[in-house]
Amino acid sequence: MVAEVSAPGSPIPVKPGPNWRTRLNAWRARQVARPEFRRLMQWLPLSRSYSRTQEADLFSLVTGFVQSQILFTAVETGLLGALEAGPASVADLVRGTGLNEDRLKRLLQAVQAVKLVCVGDDGFVTLADHGAVVQSDQGIRAMICHHALLYRDLRDPVALFNGSVSDTELRRLWSYAGSGRESSVKPGDAAAYSALMAASQSTLADEILDAYDFGRHTRLLDVGGGEGAFITAVSARHPALTLSLFDLPPVAERARQRFAGEPLTQCPHCHGGSFLDDSLPRGHDCITLVRVLFDHEDTVVLKLLRNVRAAMEPGQTLVIAEPMAGDGSRGQRLSTAYFGIYVLAMGSGRCRTPAEIIALAQAAGFSGFDIRPCRSALMATLVVARP
Repeated sequence: MVAEVSAPGSPIPVKPGPNWRTRLNAWRARQVARPEFRRLMQWLPLSRSYSRTQEADLFSLVTGFVQSQILFTAVETGLLGALEAGPASVADLVRGTGLNEDRLKRLLQAVQAVKLVCVGDDGFVTLADHGAVVQSDQGIRAMICHHALLYRDLRDPVALFNGSVSDTELRRLWSYAGSGRESSVKPGDAAAYSALMAASQSTLADEILDAYDFGRHTRLLDVGGGEGAFITAVSARHPALTLSLFDLPPVAERARQRFAGEPLTQCPHCHGGSFLDDSLPRGHDCITLVRVLFDHEDTVVLKLLRNVRAAMEPGQTLVIAEPMAGDGSRGQRLSTAYFGIYVLAMGSGRCRTPAEIIALAQAAGFSGFDIRPCRSALMATLVVARP
């Protein structure tokens, strides 16, 4: 280690210390770490409710892996599906799930604890609020089932973080991620991840369409658009728009087949190619990147944005929709934690703040930025840019 030496007579550089907020947080942590302080907070009437809420939150964090497995089991066994039509008895659910009565009752106790079902005094079971949302949303259920891969990749999370494990199931599934592998995606891999993206984008599309009015445009190109779930939603909201999609050839072909079987006012144009190495179609006054950038590292994102910029003229618009990092709402923080771990297991990408995305877009030749939050920060935040 080499010590930093200042020139004779020059002032010794002083590194700035932590500010008052950081020092206050450190003081608070020292107090909360003391058992006698926690007992006092539990005893005082004004802090008792807050202390109990914090205790429950911490216990939920410690046992969160169990809760996720309860949710997974409720979906995989068909328990939530068996309750979709209305109240059911235990005997009905035994037949619907294939579980024996003793194991089913244990599962019911667990799913009631995490607010998926309600077990009434009459012995009948109904969906609770969380359960009703999960069962009604195909995208959420697809994500829950897909998490079986993520669970296996997280068997040794420390190895994932220190980089000693790189051959993960998510990395194999999302085989396009990273630089230089986009052109080698197999049709079978494309089918697996395209189906997942199509199922999970319906709610996201509504959030984006409510946050930004695409009706002001005439021609829209969705880059990295998968099987076309997003532009299908755009078509329903803005039928006069001329729509196009650009994705890897096997994915674009699946989109083409999907559009052929749908009652759309117009069949979108499907272009196959690599959005890093091939020129993008020109003549669109709006280009969208929906959950594309966070899959890739900065060098790849910059190359993609430059390719997008090359296909655009002044006055046209780029709309980027991403789960973004930041110190915002609790929902945004949870989204950042989830997607951050997900892309780590995937082997490429990270969640960025809006400022980081804007900096990359500026380097690619964009300006005139506008940040638009969606109703749910869990879903996405929009960065609107112009060349």
